[in-house]
Amino acid sequence: MRLLAVALTVMWALTAIVIANAFRPGGPVDIVVALACFVPVVIADAGVIWPPRTRERRARVALAWVWITAVLFTTPLLYNLASTLVSDGPQSLLPSAETVYAIVIALYFSSFFSVVGLIHRRRGVRSLERRATWLTAFAAGLLTVVAGAAFLLVAAVNEHDLRLEEPASSRYGPTDPDLEPPYCDEQLALGPNAHIIVTATSSLDTEVRGTARLEGQRNGLDEAWSGSWSGPDGEGGSAYRRVGRVAWRNDVNDDQAAPGSTWQRTEPDPYDLLGTQGLTLDGPPYAVASAPRGAIVAEDLGIDHIEGARARHCRTFIDGDTALHAFLPLRWLLYDSSDDPGSAIPRWRGELDWWVFADGQLGRATVEVSGSRAETPWDAEGVRVVLGAELSATDRDGAMAAAARSTAAAAARSEAAASSVVPAAAPVASPTPPPSAGPPPSASPSPQASALQSEET
Repeated sequence: MRLLAVALTVMWALTAIVIANAFRPGGPVDIVVALACFVPVVIADAGVIWPPRTRERRARVALAWVWITAVLFTTPLLYNLASTLVSDGPQSLLPSAETVYAIVIALYFSSFFSVVGLIHRRRGVRSLERRATWLTAFAAGLLTVVAGAAFLLVAAVNEHDLRLEEPASSRYGPTDPDLEPPYCDEQLALGPNAHIIVTATSSLDTEVRGTARLEGQRNGLDEAWSGSWSGPDGEGGSAYRRVGRVAWRNDVNDDQAAPGSTWQRTEPDPYDLLGTQGLTLDGPPYAVASAPRGAIVAEDLGIDHIEGARARHCRTFIDGDTALHAFLPLRWLLYDSSDDPGSAIPRWRGELDWWVFADGQLGRATVEVSGSRAETPWDAEGVRVVLGAELSATDRDGAMAAAARSTAAAAARSEAAASSVVPAAAPVASPTPPPSAGPPPSASPSPQASALQSEET
């Protein structure tokens, strides 16, 4: 029993050390934070000094289950708390409503296991004697309130510190601490404009196998992006342009200023991704996050601070096929192609996380799915394949979108008036796509010309 108490004490001590080192508000408050962090450690240490002693098998089994319950609820909570502080910069420590019960259970069972030996020894009775056990339960509840109040003190100080250091602006969204991001079951919006970056990785068992990156701009329904991927299962590049109802794709390389012969005119969203507007960047993940779920609601993981902007962290489950139709770079890594794979990995399972910011818009999303290597076309030995991707949608301000359109239209006018030779691509305009089968170059309008026509209309 003493060894079990030592293990519980070490868990709380490591967490206290992480918080005390990672979160330093400065001044005399540092001492208050450090003391508050070690309150659960002091409680757990009582079990080391006065471990429960009993020779009755029934009592030992009961105490073992109390310890197991404490560890099962404590481990994930402590991991999440530590990872929040050491990654992604300063974050809010205030838990969401649906995780408070787990914190209470973890503190209560930890306190019960730690003081049961002390109380029974002081009373001079056998372990789990009825009156002593009721007294232990009461003491554990009281200590839970004390430890919970200590954690709330640390969280409140951290929240106050974040409010004082809020930046004037953030590329992710509003930084006003009084703005509350919408809940996960409320309506989600897609920003009118966005700079999109998607990074993806594939791994076989524990070894990273391939990487991919896609970056581009979206102005309303107009999109322009390029991406590339590499790994033992293939490498390549791709680019895409859309202006209004016209689109072009380049499956030869990711050079947006590539020669005209590498571009093919196509319909919007030739990749058959999710969504009803033909978007290829943040539109498909938005379609998954905003889909009605009925009785299966999204999990609310609380409020995060991302580069100074407050965002609500939401999570839901996802299957492999949905992931391939929401994040295009995952297809590159799995099939070395942008084409629609159809229903390829329906048995794969995973999670989709997304962050909705105070403006009600989607600004970040991550996905991870895994399944059997036998369901992939890979020529490799292994058991479990994991595909993961992360999307960031920044600078979603509508005024910036209008400025970008005006810039693109002005560039298109000057280029069209200067000559028929297409120069290197502008940030939103595009090189001339090739004629598909023999027509002269003038038979297929360039992305610049389409941008000019859209603006004039």
